[in-house]
Amino acid sequence: MSFIPENTPFTALPLALRGKLTPNQFAVLWVLQSYYPNIFPSYEMIAKDAMMSSRTVMRTVQQLVELGLLQKQIRIDGNNQMSNCYRVNIWQHCKPTPVISPSITGGGVIKSQGGDRESEGLRQRVRGGVTQSHTIYNKLSKTNIYKNKSFEPFWKTYLAIPKNMRTISLSKKPAYKEFMNLDAKTREKLKDCLEADLRARTKQLKQDKFTPLFPDAHRWIKNGQFEQYLLTASNKPVTFKKPKNTPF
Repeated sequence: MSFIPENTPFTALPLALRGKLTPNQFAVLWVLQSYYPNIFPSYEMIAKDAMMSSRTVMRTVQQLVELGLLQKQIRIDGNNQMSNCYRVNIWQHCKPTPVISPSITGGGVIKSQGGDRESEGLRQRVRGGVTQSHTIYNKLSKTNIYKNKSFEPFWKTYLAIPKNMRTISLSKKPAYKEFMNLDAKTREKLKDCLEADLRARTKQLKQDKFTPLFPDAHRWIKNGQFEQYLLTASNKPVTFKKPKNTPF
């Protein structure tokens, strides 16, 4: 069994790509993903990291773009030098594996009786070497811990973001925690800020400009990506009221 030592940086790719890409395509994707979030290495740098020729890198990048797994844009730095920047689009093709919450499984404690294994959230029976699983519904899963009325509209709006514009995994509990760390006025405006951010990114995509993916909801809140839209969300349209007792 292999393991990842603590505090060791690593780059992972989803299992859904297994059997669908060539070794060169895997290598180039891995190298580009390892540069996240600043994915703008030169062809020479990619070739060095992937241990292949620059010509092979250019050909492989074009293949990944045609497969829809990679987006390539032109980037201009502070010195007006042009280079390629990339966005890896592999995550929209993946389906997250459902994970049983420790709060439902009783902290991962499994009770064993005979040949059956039972837990609070999952029951497994082994018959003749074949494992059969079915879900046991738990009252804890039905408990509503998200009591703030402003959170649910925000969360539904975040879930409605197209999958090609956001990360696949979304964690509601940490999102609610970050949401409740905000002051009451900001919480009320957060849904409007999210819609404004979505409009801005959609406009960039239509103009064929490089557009970063929406992160997980709790990171969007924690990193303050809503702050630039707070003023817009708080501004109300100016209305003119005619003074009383005017002759016309």
